[in-house]
Amino acid sequence: MACNSRHSQSWFMVHLELFVRAGYIRGSYWCITKCQCRDTEAEIWMQIENVIDELRRTHSLLNRAERAVADVILSDIESVTEMTIRELATMASVSEPTVVRLSRRLGCTGFPQLKRRLSQDYAVAQMFLRPDLVGKPRDAQSVGAQVYEAASQALNHAFLTHDPAALENAAEMIDNASQLYCLGAGGNSTNMALEAENRLFRFGVPVQTLIDPYRQFMSAVDSNSSTVFLIMSMTGRPQTLLDAADAAKLRGAKTICLTRSNSPLAALADALLVLDTPHQEADFQLPNRSRYAMLFMVDMLATLVGARRIKEAVPRLSRMRTALVSLHGPTDEQPIGD
Repeated sequence: MACNSRHSQSWFMVHLELFVRAGYIRGSYWCITKCQCRDTEAEIWMQIENVIDELRRTHSLLNRAERAVADVILSDIESVTEMTIRELATMASVSEPTVVRLSRRLGCTGFPQLKRRLSQDYAVAQMFLRPDLVGKPRDAQSVGAQVYEAASQALNHAFLTHDPAALENAAEMIDNASQLYCLGAGGNSTNMALEAENRLFRFGVPVQTLIDPYRQFMSAVDSNSSTVFLIMSMTGRPQTLLDAADAAKLRGAKTICLTRSNSPLAALADALLVLDTPHQEADFQLPNRSRYAMLFMVDMLATLVGARRIKEAVPRLSRMRTALVSLHGPTDEQPIGD
């Protein structure tokens, strides 16, 4: 089975994974097919959610040499993530190919990828298992102060680092668009995409939020030079968003991306609204502060678009306000934009 283009490769893998999860395709075929598409950007591993858990679960099934490597890894996961393959092989008294075989058994392409997976899984485990957080009492006053501080820091950082020229450029794109699509993937960016639509439709912008990956991609393929995509992502890495942005640019559409400056999505932006908010939360109960920064960007963008469309926006908002009175009475204290 051959994969001839990046678009066909990535979407083929998405479709195939859905069939695997639904139980229509067995795991062995999944692994073989992914290996046949190893030249794609998709990382090649089996559906192993946590390599540390998988290593513990399959420990007794490993051969003697592989088990020796597993013992070294499990004895000090954090140190192993800093080792070279030679150092790990020496500590386990095995050959380097043995380390590579164990890495592939765990669904990784090699030891470098195994180290990345170990590092990620170890960090997540530490976040949920830190002894100083287990059973720690929390009161409303201290939690309120903590959340307020996180939100304040995020807003302050977003204000100090925002690019006025990029915002003006993005606002002009939206103002001139024949159709604006707001795209997100995941909780925060999806909510912000919906909020962007909510802010912009009242100014007469032809806007629609697309959450479903298929709709995102199909709309990108069907776009033209007067279409604009407002794409939001905290990480800038979801493959479905990258595919949609790529397809949109091939059709001549414009892309406005709210994401990290060094992310794959940033590289596809015609107007980049940088979202490099520091993540300092070690406490998994605390919401991600980046959403405050993203909302700040959305509000600035919506305000700029509203200012550009003031002549048509005022009578439009007035009609909306009049219509709302029939639903819940006078709304004198309610903001005119709501």
